[in-house]
Amino acid sequence: MTEPASGSLPVFFVLLLGMALIVLGLILPLRALYFYQAFPGSWVEHWLLLPTHLLFPHQPLVSSRHPLDNQALHNVPLNWHDLLLLGGGLALVCLLYLLALRALPPLISYRFILLSTAFLGFILVLYPALTSQDVFSYITYARIGVIYHLNPLTTLPIAISHDPIYQYIFWTTQPSAYGPTWIACTSLLQWLALQLHHSSVWSMVLLLRLFGLTMHLGATILLWSSSGLALTPQEAPSPRLRLVRLTATLALAWNPLLLLEACVNAHNDATILFLILLACWLLFHWQRRQQLPWLLAATLVLALAACLKITFIVIFPGLLLFLLACEERRPFWQRLRLPAAMLLAYTGCIVLLYWPFWQHGAVLRLFRVNPSASMARNTPYEFLVHLYATIAQIRLIQIDPNTGSYPEIVAHAIASLLFVLAYGGLCLYTWRRPASIRSLPALFGWMALAWLLFCFVGSTWFWPWYLVSWVGLSLLMLASDKSWQSLLRSRAFAVTTAFTAFCMLSIYAGYVWGMERTGLPFFPGLQISWLRGLWGWSFLLLLIPLVLAQRRRQRTWSTLAAQPLPLASRGQGRDPQRQGRLPVS
Repeated sequence: MTEPASGSLPVFFVLLLGMALIVLGLILPLRALYFYQAFPGSWVEHWLLLPTHLLFPHQPLVSSRHPLDNQALHNVPLNWHDLLLLGGGLALVCLLYLLALRALPPLISYRFILLSTAFLGFILVLYPALTSQDVFSYITYARIGVIYHLNPLTTLPIAISHDPIYQYIFWTTQPSAYGPTWIACTSLLQWLALQLHHSSVWSMVLLLRLFGLTMHLGATILLWSSSGLALTPQEAPSPRLRLVRLTATLALAWNPLLLLEACVNAHNDATILFLILLACWLLFHWQRRQQLPWLLAATLVLALAACLKITFIVIFPGLLLFLLACEERRPFWQRLRLPAAMLLAYTGCIVLLYWPFWQHGAVLRLFRVNPSASMARNTPYEFLVHLYATIAQIRLIQIDPNTGSYPEIVAHAIASLLFVLAYGGLCLYTWRRPASIRSLPALFGWMALAWLLFCFVGSTWFWPWYLVSWVGLSLLMLASDKSWQSLLRSRAFAVTTAFTAFCMLSIYAGYVWGMERTGLPFFPGLQISWLRGLWGWSFLLLLIPLVLAQRRRQRTWSTLAAQPLPLASRGQGRDPQRQGRLPVS
């Protein structure tokens, strides 16, 4: 391939993917998809919806609020045309992503990845529709703190029912599910908007989307830098390693799931991923310099991530096990000193950040009314609950808007028990086999596995953006571990990564109008929408065999490397004229 061709192909791919994202942005505002206006009540929304009006002149588009009540919604017939448009748009974007992973890494640079990602991100920032309304909840809690000077972690949104944001949120009687880290971020953005004399809802949506894009670009930079720090000081960068780093960085930067959740829905999981990768970057510096401040900084950054979403506590024990494994030769009580100090710093940071919002323990009310504590959505548990209800011919009746039905509560208890067993088994295995977590790439793999176990086994409540951090940790592990780097350039990796993004994003299709009134042809009582939890997690059917096959190859290589080279038999495999001579190198 000539140089001009190799230079033009990446630009062609960027433009092609950009056009595919524009097409997807034209499809999302169709009202039958049951999504939300991104900039409600603004002139910006009017102009952004104009291309969709021209492309679909006779179809209703997304409104600022869903006009149908629950009864009317269940009577709406399923719109297969719009559903196929959505599925086709998502499939096109993910297919181009797959082709880019296979074709582009040898032809591009790190700078190209950053510039192209910023270009694609700005396209998504201007989407006129949202697939999740969580961004309005973020704005609500920010306004509670900045404008009304109330405790954003304990005050219910219904307390500001007169505020313009109130009409756009769903969870009106639930305290913030996010901790002080996210409250600080959103409050700062709300303060900035007010300083710029913008108190409208749409200005905050735009700021949060731009913030999400910034966090995504920051995570991309950290992945590239961390994969370079994985080299030992004695190792020289090689073209093969550069290709591995470019592949991993491109896989993160252009991932459709990460891009849409960061730049369209502005989910805070993009910020969590940035914080986790920042902690990993600090750990690489600590490993190189062996200076305690780097380790302490990494611990505090992980505490900040937990103070954004408290469930991310599950990844921190991996760091403690890693520190214990690194000091294996010392007496047990000496080995405990460093992990104990980091545990104290981690716990102290969380306590200090929550202290101003404590309000005599009122902040703990979240654990009683959070829907994730009792409802089943987008998981195999949801399918099993509805399958049981269909066979038993019972109705699932919620106790209140924030609490699930009795079978869902039972499913949550079972999921919690299974997670405790699986997570405890993982920790015990790592404790007894310290060699399995003695390197930083092994630690990142442990964290990724722990979070995946929580999402798949331990939680009955799941949404696509929960997997953002798992994707980032997995890519960092692959890029920094020599025994896994070969997987990055395989066709199976590209297919699995793209299919994972498609499965996660297509969960949104399970909420199209009429889906909850359309039964399966072979089982009319079971609705199509309840299959979203099975379909969303079907990527594991590709992921698990891929990982197991790579582990088998690693064991084979280790076995062959440990075996001594066979000596040639006397008189066999030798040149008779060279017998008795020393080998010449």
